[in-house]
Amino acid sequence: MQRNKTFPEIILLMTLLLSGFYGGVGFFTVISNNPAIQHLKDAAFAEYWQHLDSFMANRMRIFGPCLLLSVMGSLIVLYRNYSRSSFLLMLAALCIILVDLFIGITVNHPLNQLIQSWDLNALPANVSDIRNQVVAAFWLRATCMISSFVLVILAFWKRF
Repeated sequence: MQRNKTFPEIILLMTLLLSGFYGGVGFFTVISNNPAIQHLKDAAFAEYWQHLDSFMANRMRIFGPCLLLSVMGSLIVLYRNYSRSSFLLMLAALCIILVDLFIGITVNHPLNQLIQSWDLNALPANVSDIRNQVVAAFWLRATCMISSFVLVILAFWKRF
């Protein structure tokens, strides 16, 4: 019987951990990444973003689905075993993560593809405009990342 009670808790803890990592990316974006990017020269920004995007794209292919699956698993656990308010908080977190995914696919991904196509020795004239679009998108995305983490914490905490 203890085994059946432990598995749902593991799912909830996994969601808490993964959403904490996700919220941490948002926190890093707010406190240093976006402000630093805004001060980079065009060539430094282009090179930095090509490297950053390359690393993030490879890792998010694994992390993103794991986060989504854990949140969906937690929704099931909270619906079956805990309070309605916990379920609704987790559902709100999922909705915010989906909004972030939408922004990432519709705004960031095209910008990232454009930046990846740049020749670092012959940058286009509009690098600063593209940088401003990237920063603006990440202000929104950081808000989503941090908000979803806060909602997951509240869902975890309010489950009793």
